[in-house]
This record gives sequence, structure tokens and C-alpha cells, in this order.
Amino acid sequence: MGITTEQYERMIRFLDADMEEAEMDAFEKELDSNPEMRKQLDFEQSVRDEFMLRGMDRLPGTVATNENLPPPAAPGKVIHMQKWIAIGAAVVTVITFLTIFWQKPGKNPGVADRKNMEVIDTVQQNVIPPGATVAESVKESSKKVDLALLFKQYFKKDALPEQYPLFLAEALMDYESGNYTTLQKLNLNNLPQTRSAGETDRKENILQLGHYYKGLAFLQAGNTRDAITNLHWVLNNQPDKPLQAKAQWYLALAYLKENNSKKTAGLCRQIVNDRENHILVKNAEKILDALEK
Repeated sequence: MGITTEQYERMIRFLDADMEEAEMDAFEKELDSNPEMRKQLDFEQSVRDEFMLRGMDRLPGTVATNENLPPPAAPGKVIHMQKWIAIGAAVVTVITFLTIFWQKPGKNPGVADRKNMEVIDTVQQNVIPPGATVAESVKESSKKVDLALLFKQYFKKDALPEQYPLFLAEALMDYESGNYTTLQKLNLNNLPQTRSAGETDRKENILQLGHYYKGLAFLQAGNTRDAITNLHWVLNNQPDKPLQAKAQWYLALAYLKENNSKKTAGLCRQIVNDRENHILVKNAEKILDALEK
């Protein structure tokens, strides 16, 4: 069921705010009782809103006065404009799609065809579905750091201190000559009692140096578990700053050999933050750079 020409004209006047207050109240009551009119009014309003958004105050090719509006196509009825507008929009969309994307096959496309192909290629590149990645990006993201190679690059045997406890002398001399078995078998649980022991031969010094070099001996032999245990003992027993930095460094390398990059990075950050040993700080920064690539 349609609406009459007179009803349509009143709708236009209502939308143009060209009604007296009493007439407007009556029209609104009529709208409440006539769903067809309400539907048509809402459509007309939506059309106006759309043109306002586009910066237009009326349909192209029309004049502003209501008197010059084209008459309805059929007496007493108003054509259902929304149906024809929808059909027209669909036709325009199809024609546009065919114009842009349809190409005739040919061996040597012309300049215009090549431009169209470039446009299509660009469009296809920009509509990669979510979750899909370019092959090169996948390669980059899947590239892993060779932790074993990093370990070989930075692991070097630590030199002996200028002074060391007599109790450790034999084991440390073997360590220096490349024999790591003596340190690995060294029992640090029952140290002999010494009289008037000097600073070097204090029990605390023997234990800290003993566990430190014992950890390095295990690391030299490829036994990372026992190396980690002994180096942790050193750090847990309040060594002096220089020994602490070196124990952190070799512990970081032990975790690197175990492919535990997270713990390696954490220890390297501690070394960098403490700034105790300049050489170790630089090496720790290089490892962090390699791990974060």
C-alpha cells in the first residue's frame, strides 16, 4: 500500500519545517497511525542526511523550492523511491567492478592495461587476510640465534688469582695446565683446620674460590648442571664485587650452553647494571644485542 501525493507533499513540508504548530501536531498523530507514511518519512530523512554529510543541500539537478519538485509518476501514488535507488546503486557497483577488474587476455598489454594490472596487484597486496604474513617476514621472525655459537665465541678460561689458598694450590695448578679432574673431585665440605690462617687461607675464601673454579672446571668439561650448582653457591654466599661479576658472567654462559636465553639475558643485565668489570659489561651488552635481534 502506497501513500498519496497529498501525503507526500505534507511530508516534504514537515521535513522543511513549513507547518504551523497545530498542523505539525496533527501530522505527527497521523504518522503514529500510518506505518507506511512513517517508513517513507524516515527514508526521506535518511536521504537528506546523506546529502548533508556530502556537503549538498539538495539532489543534483534540482532546485531548492518545493513548488518545482517533479510530480509523482502515477496519480495518487508515490513511487517507492528506495527500491529504485537500491537497484541503481547495484547497477553502478557492478559496472564499476567490471570496468576496473575485467581485462582481456593478450600477449602485449597496452599502457592502460598495464596500469590496470598494477592497480589490481596493489589491491590484492592490501587485502591479505588477517593472520597471513609475507614469506620474507616469516623467515625473519623464525630466525633463531645460535646459542651454542655464542657460547664458543665468548667462553674463555679465567686466569688464576695472584694469591690463592694453599689448600687449592694443586687443583688450581692442574686447572691452569688443562687438567680439570682435580677440581671436579675436590671435596669442599670438610676443610682442614689451620692455625693462624691469613686472609688468603680463610675458610670463606677457600670455599668461594674453590666453588668458583670448580664451576669453571665443570663448564670446561661440558657439565653445565654441576657448573651452575657451584657458581650459584658463590653468588649465594656474598662474594666480593669482582668475584661476583665473574661468577655471574660464567653462570650466564652456562645457561647459554643450556639454551636458556631468558636466564642468560637476566644475568647479563645484572652485569651491565652493576658496571663492575668493564670488559664483562661490554661482552654482556653484545650478548644482549644478539639475543634481542
